[in-house]
Amino acid sequence: MAIDIQWLKRVIERRKKEADEAGARLHPPAMVNEVLEFLRVRELKKGVFVDMTVGTGGHTLAILQANPKVEVIGIDRDSNSLEVAAERLADYADRVTLIYGDMRDVKRLLQQVGVDRVDGCLIDPGPSLWQMDSKRGFSFLDDSPLDMRMDQSAQVTAQTLLQTLSADELERLFVQVGERRSDARRIAQAIVKERSRSGGIPTAKALAELIMQVKGVRGGRIHPATKVFLALRMTVNEEIDALKGGIMEGVKVLKRGGRLVVLSYQSLEDKTVKETFAILAQQPDEGENRPLLRILTKDPILPSFQERQQNPRARSCKLRAAERIR
Repeated sequence: MAIDIQWLKRVIERRKKEADEAGARLHPPAMVNEVLEFLRVRELKKGVFVDMTVGTGGHTLAILQANPKVEVIGIDRDSNSLEVAAERLADYADRVTLIYGDMRDVKRLLQQVGVDRVDGCLIDPGPSLWQMDSKRGFSFLDDSPLDMRMDQSAQVTAQTLLQTLSADELERLFVQVGERRSDARRIAQAIVKERSRSGGIPTAKALAELIMQVKGVRGGRIHPATKVFLALRMTVNEEIDALKGGIMEGVKVLKRGGRLVVLSYQSLEDKTVKETFAILAQQPDEGENRPLLRILTKDPILPSFQERQQNPRARSCKLRAAERIR
């Protein structure tokens, strides 16, 4: 359903207080200039864009500031993030519409606000720093229950997975995102042993400490629990399926010549984007002899050296773009 901006304004003060108490942060969006360039935001005399994972509104704000003649429809499955985005975008309320929903359902969500086709779509997956601070178990230091749901209406949490999956299933989950098989097996066995002994792993911090004990790793730039947390988060939120589905559905709502820009932050995401683009660029649509999409980035675009220095979150970012050709 469409989010009433005026209603959201009335909760700004409450959200500010909650954000301060939680230590929440609004991170600078990654590769803004590249996103604006590939979407051709500044070139349009008038246009509508869809930020299919609007989060706390960083990229949407940049689009609105870049061209006073364009509108943005922002979609997100985290209702709390939408409230933060509404605060951030309050000065542009006449040109932005925020909708609670899943990007895989973009066509129906756009129809709700009377839009059939758009000039560009943006997908920026994964949690924001605001969500990392939201006491949902995303952070290694979070002494809160292992939730990890972006959509709080979803049924499965990270705790659900840890309590119900077998050691073999957990091992496969961790290997999928790049954990070494030997470590994945030992971590999975340790989790099953701990839940048998104490009834479960109560918090994200407790899980991180257990993984550190298993791996015996100290120091280093990457926390030893990174891949396990990533695997749980991606499974809870169906992130790869959502990413692929978002691309497939996003292309359908583009005008001819409209563009789709997708950011990714780890290899499994980038592989999904690359393969999905390739399918759409090779496979003709129903009743047509030509493919629907033209790939604009043979290789992914990487952030500049300066951005990698100034915005650590952007270091692993990769951008791929494509254009609807009919």
